[in-house]
Amino acid sequence: MSGGQAWRRKMVAGLLAGTAAPIENEVEDVRSRARNLMRVHWALERVDALRRANKAMVAAWMAMLAPYDDVDEEDLPDFDPPPEELAAEAIHAEIRAALDEDRWPAFLHWSV
Repeated sequence: MSGGQAWRRKMVAGLLAGTAAPIENEVEDVRSRARNLMRVHWALERVDALRRANKAMVAAWMAMLAPYDDVDEEDLPDFDPPPEELAAEAIHAEIRAALDEDRWPAFLHWSV
């Protein structure tokens, strides 16, 4: 295979992998793919954790409001958010940082 054909194959492989430029260093290509897989795994785990945290948060709010079922909304006392809400917000912030700012936990940068 000529040098031009090898370059084209790398370019197509790079495009299919989601990178626009050809990968020069195959070791870095493997590391990059491993990092991407780890990030996908992390993201799926964090979304599952957010679902669980949201479910716990709703249950906590419902438990706090249960004694006030017969009270009009404007007559409800001010409540501090339950700890479950703060936990859900923290997980949501992690996910938003990865999506909006491309900020990932350190182990997803350097572990591979």
